[in-house]
Amino acid sequence: MDKKEQVTLEVWNDKISINIMGMKKLAFVDHTPEMYDLIKNARFRIPETEEAKENYKYPYSKEYKKALHQISFDYYFGEELRKEAYSKDYIIEHLDNDGFNCSISNLFLLKKIKNTYKGWNFDKVVDNSKHIAALKIYHILENRTFQITIAFNELYHNDHTGKSLETIRLLYPYNYEIVLQDAEQIIESISNRENINFERWKETYRFKGIRINYVTELQLTEEEEKQPPGSLVIRDGQYYFLVGKTDTAVGLINSIPYDKNWNIE
Repeated sequence: MDKKEQVTLEVWNDKISINIMGMKKLAFVDHTPEMYDLIKNARFRIPETEEAKENYKYPYSKEYKKALHQISFDYYFGEELRKEAYSKDYIIEHLDNDGFNCSISNLFLLKKIKNTYKGWNFDKVVDNSKHIAALKIYHILENRTFQITIAFNELYHNDHTGKSLETIRLLYPYNYEIVLQDAEQIIESISNRENINFERWKETYRFKGIRINYVTELQLTEEEEKQPPGSLVIRDGQYYFLVGKTDTAVGLINSIPYDKNWNIE
């Protein structure tokens, strides 16, 4: 097979998907004409054996002698800054722990030792808590902020309002370590199903903005009541996700997007 046919590219809105033959998932970077040319000429390493495929955590370019996340980071920040950071024991951190997600919203610098600790605790708690809520951190380069997004997969009541939470978005200044510290405390409290008091959150955490959505109360038909959590129902052209956890649940929300053009005032 032609080497070029072993890697295929597609543009999806503002992303470039990279399909490397033999891999079970796609890699992603942000789409610009310049980035597309870079990726088109990258000559990615193709894992040949099952063991190689299993261990292929970071797509690697033979042309540039860089991993995909390095190509993406260098495009936005420059290779010189990256190498200087490496010399000070920083690494490029994948915020969601997915080495194939190399959009700049998923990349930032972090001390290597702190990245190791993140893998020991935070990443595991996030993964183990997805059946309750899906938490994700975004790096928003356009306005130099971060956001934490939380989508609930179980009915999670807020005692203060008596309503069930659907999503929470938190806006942070440009300090990843602060975001990571807060995110760890937040997901640990959610994993323990602690009550959420937003006034206390404002005192405890360091976000600069908060946006909360509550579950829309729907009157379900008899047929809809038989559908398991993870199903969709429609009202007036609008789809609604049935949250909750049962043995017949059909799916979970893994993440929700960040809010664009949300600035710290």
